[in-house]
Amino acid sequence: MSTYQPSSGIIERIRGLLPTMPDAQRSLAELVLGDPAAVARMTIVELAERCGVSTGTITRFCRALGMNGYAALRIALASDSGRIGGGTWAAHIGTDVTEGDDIRRVANVISANIGRVVAEAIGNLDLAAVDRAASLLAAARRVMVYGVSGSATTALGFQQRLYQIGVPAWFDTDTHVALAGAALMTRGDVLVVVSHNGRTREVCDLTDEARSHGARTIAVTNDLASPVARRAELALATAVYEMGSSDTENILARHAQLAVLDVLYIAIAQRTFEQTREAIAITTEAVRPYKIDETVDRVD
Repeated sequence: MSTYQPSSGIIERIRGLLPTMPDAQRSLAELVLGDPAAVARMTIVELAERCGVSTGTITRFCRALGMNGYAALRIALASDSGRIGGGTWAAHIGTDVTEGDDIRRVANVISANIGRVVAEAIGNLDLAAVDRAASLLAAARRVMVYGVSGSATTALGFQQRLYQIGVPAWFDTDTHVALAGAALMTRGDVLVVVSHNGRTREVCDLTDEARSHGARTIAVTNDLASPVARRAELALATAVYEMGSSDTENILARHAQLAVLDVLYIAIAQRTFEQTREAIAITTEAVRPYKIDETVDRVD
């Protein structure tokens, strides 16, 4: 049996072995990858109950990773998740800038990284998949858009843009409310979920629920091999494989998501051109009284 080396990174090792794992172990691995820090705090019994597997499956999973038991896995996960997501400058701000850099240096680094990420996301985008997704959304009876954590902001922005061009779209921040909405979806409805790593339990469960009632499902995610991409009917990859020397993955991931959703939004607007033009005119007029008229308010 191979021996696990802490320096190799247990989280990356699990990701690498995931495609070859048996179904029970794969389900366990996906939960671990979704929140390694939380799993590190669970007992083996708690983890077994959470995953719906036996403690024996967990032990075999540990051995497949080259570890002698669950205690060793917990230690490795705590160490790895602490290194990746700990409360350090590098984890939350990045290594491209330091606390002593001037604001011009900060602005240049952010500009370069965002430009690279957006170009990579668009360059790797499956445009045929975008076309199919746009056609589904343009013809949808009802659209639900969902995301959690950092992806929630991106998802909400997309829902609001759809709503303003006359596409009946909703967004819920509460998982239970979203699941209730998914349970009421039928053929002709479309669910769009946004998740950078594609391993968040909420988006996976929501996708399963909507699809079980006949709704069409679209995932926007960075990883086409992720659980949510495998569950969705269509997956649009943000496809940013190299974050460079910056550790600010959440910031860069958001811009990749926005770029992909912008392309999708315009493709939808093209398919609903007359409706979109009329809706833009109506909604613009509705908010006109709240725009400041500088010619009136200007002080001499």
